[in-house]
Amino acid sequence: MLNTNNLFHDLIVEVRALTEFHNPSSLFEDLHTDSLDGEYHFTTSRETMLMISRVIEDSLKLHKKRCSLYSGFQELSRFKEHSERYAKLAAYADQIFVIGVADTPVGKIADNVHILTKNADIIRENWISIIKNKNIHISLIAQEIPSGKHHERYIGFYTNSKILTEKAVNILIAKKILSDATILGKQTYFNI
Repeated sequence: MLNTNNLFHDLIVEVRALTEFHNPSSLFEDLHTDSLDGEYHFTTSRETMLMISRVIEDSLKLHKKRCSLYSGFQELSRFKEHSERYAKLAAYADQIFVIGVADTPVGKIADNVHILTKNADIIRENWISIIKNKNIHISLIAQEIPSGKHHERYIGFYTNSKILTEKAVNILIAKKILSDATILGKQTYFNI
């Protein structure tokens, strides 16, 4: 059973409905039709989510210094094994924002890699990977499915939809996970 109070629950349900019905016109009263820009794919495959996360991260290399990356790692201890990779990705990114609950200290990665811990507990049950700028919008948003093992099963979507990607980023801003200072690229590194 999914947590209906999850920050991204409604967005995931919306994309699931759009992908399950070949003719979603009967759903238009309940769904936001502006979500139909771009392509979107619903998935429960952990392997697909791992692959898409890697594709999103590697997209920084194609758009050198033009995009920002937002990555949710539930807890910062889960990020530690990726810190070397992110140090290399920093050379290609405008800004990188790593979001996670401060369960372990993380050293400084690069000047443009920001470790965000404020309100990170709100998205502890989500898998988030977003790359965006004015013209590029790619996102993976998933919600954890409660199971016997922590962080084992997810349900979510990946998309190149500007509307869906902006909705996801706006949710992070509204819940003060990303602050105005974060969006403006100011240093928001926290030494925990």
